[in-house]
Amino acid sequence: MNNHAMASVLLAMLFGAHPAIAANGKVTISSPAEGATVAAGQKIKLSYMADTGYEGDHLHLNVDGKRMDVIRQLKGTVEVDALAPGKHKLCLAVNTKGHVPTGPGACVNVTAK
Repeated sequence: MNNHAMASVLLAMLFGAHPAIAANGKVTISSPAEGATVAAGQKIKLSYMADTGYEGDHLHLNVDGKRMDVIRQLKGTVEVDALAPGKHKLCLAVNTKGHVPTGPGACVNVTAK
C-alpha cells in the first residue's frame, strides 16, 4: 500500500464515524424543565429531540416507570395524559424494533399540583 492510501485509511480511522459513537444516540427533553410544577388534571406537552443511534428505532414514553406510548417521530412534542397530584418522572428511552432499550434516554421530574 502506498503512503497516500495508508494516510487516507489512517485519517478515516481517526476522524470517521465510529460505530460505537453512532450506537449511543441521544435524547433531550426541553420542556417541561427538570423540577417543574405542572397542572394536575391537565395534559402536559413534552418537547424533545432524539437521535436513536445505530441500533435504535423509536422511543418509549414512560411515566413513573410505566410505558405510556411508542413514539416514532424523532423531534417534536408529545402529550402526556393528566397526572394526579404529586411527584412524577417522565422519561423517553430509545428502543430497538423489538422494543429492547438501547441505553440512551432522558427523564425529567415534575410535580403536579
